[in-house]
Amino acid sequence: MLSGDLDGYSAIGSTARAALRGAPVRVGVVSLNRSDFILVANKEITSIEQLRGKVIGGYTPQGTVNVVLAELLRRKGLRADEYKVVNAGTARAAALSSGSVQVAMLNSVETVRLAKLGFHVLARAADEIELPQSGLGMSVAALQSRRDFLRPVVQAVLEATRIITTQKERTLPVLMKQLAINQDEASFIYDAIHKGWAVDGKPTPGALKLELELDQKDAGLKELPKPEQIYDFSLLEEIAKSNR
Repeated sequence: MLSGDLDGYSAIGSTARAALRGAPVRVGVVSLNRSDFILVANKEITSIEQLRGKVIGGYTPQGTVNVVLAELLRRKGLRADEYKVVNAGTARAAALSSGSVQVAMLNSVETVRLAKLGFHVLARAADEIELPQSGLGMSVAALQSRRDFLRPVVQAVLEATRIITTQKERTLPVLMKQLAINQDEASFIYDAIHKGWAVDGKPTPGALKLELELDQKDAGLKELPKPEQIYDFSLLEEIAKSNR
């Protein structure tokens, strides 16, 4: 994205943390205020309490998966020294399925498939945590020089979000086609993240608060970062004005 090869990046949590480390990037749109990550365990583990001493599959040290995992387990009463996280990247589901890890933080697509095989859902991040999850990160340079190109992109994201939140019957066929899944699986995924969609393209107050608190901790800052260090919603504001 910094080199100009990408116009946008959907992992806005990573974008936010990069911005606080000095990278010239900003989050321009928030699509989800709740994560679709789900804590899934093998067939022998049925409760959060059994995770003490266990190996959990994560993504990368500063990745949103790991951030959400740590916060979810903290809220469930587990300390960071009571479990071990192995960073398996995109192979988390495969690691859990093969037995390389006993628990993993998966997305809803991976979860619905493993649940059919008898793996247990221990907790859903969406039920516990408000945190900006997906959207569009952009370089500061693109926000300054490619606004005419990016504006309709942002408009399309907002329109898609509106349709997704209000028209399940139109959304399920798209999920089924894109993910090669059946209707029941698509409905599971839809329901898992439905309440998290950001129809205005911005974080809720609760999601913003937690994002800033986690970013402060991650970056070792003495004070909470300011929202403008992470977000640039000027395109959203331009679209809102043109729609009035």
